[in-house]
Amino acid sequence: MKILVTGGSGLLAPYIREVFEQVGEVILTSRSNRNHPCDLTSKDQVNSLIQEIRPSVVVHLAALTDVDYCEKHPGEAREVNFVSTSNLVAALEGSGSYLIYISTDQVYPDGSGPFREDQVAPVNVYGATKLQGEQAVRDYPDSLIARINIVGPSRTEGRSSLSDFFIQSFSGKRHIRLFQDVLFSPLHMKTLAQVLLQCYSQKLTGTFNIGSHDGMSKKDFALKLAEYKGLDASNVTIADSSDLPGRAARPRDLRMDVAWFEGKSGIKLPGLQEEIEKI
Repeated sequence: MKILVTGGSGLLAPYIREVFEQVGEVILTSRSNRNHPCDLTSKDQVNSLIQEIRPSVVVHLAALTDVDYCEKHPGEAREVNFVSTSNLVAALEGSGSYLIYISTDQVYPDGSGPFREDQVAPVNVYGATKLQGEQAVRDYPDSLIARINIVGPSRTEGRSSLSDFFIQSFSGKRHIRLFQDVLFSPLHMKTLAQVLLQCYSQKLTGTFNIGSHDGMSKKDFALKLAEYKGLDASNVTIADSSDLPGRAARPRDLRMDVAWFEGKSGIKLPGLQEEIEKI
């Protein structure tokens, strides 16, 4: 069995590869991949790739995720986050492949969470184009849409995760701001990859929040991470996200309600403290 992973140069790809290698051959693709290069915005290249590999599973990670960049380049964001996804869905039509689309908690409004799956109202271009991608995937019957946020050590050269940033900052005694008004409910990347494999084994379909069972502010996350790792977190300023002018709009409460996923899948998701202790 072949598993195709798009966005092969991203943070999550090495974790997906490690876990899905338990069930088949994992093939990574990206624009820069030497063995399987593909520009997903090209319908012809996507069709050729799918015909060549004939995957049983596709995990679609490829996305333009920089919120501020997307806001300044909405056309490019739409091409990467929506058009690429539409091309992939069209190429898979009639193939019987199982498609996992990795979406984002940025599809939710700037209100009070945790949010249920039907409460979408993105406030920035990134969230809007990822939601368009979701809508394209819904036309494909054998698909899972996973709304996520992730932490954990990067295994991708040149890429750092949020938890990497905090650990490196504390270790180097660099001064950083910690936002007390931004809340989230991420999963460790290894946990997420394992959960997605379980979803595939069940052939679970639909749109789901897949995050930690609870959440906390990014300030509390950083301080609990420092405490767990035995790092000095005294060189910080506690701030509100509104203190940084010129940024694209972002929801401040990104906590996701995971009850629908847990009920449909039978999978109990961990709390965020448990995920911190995996880092």
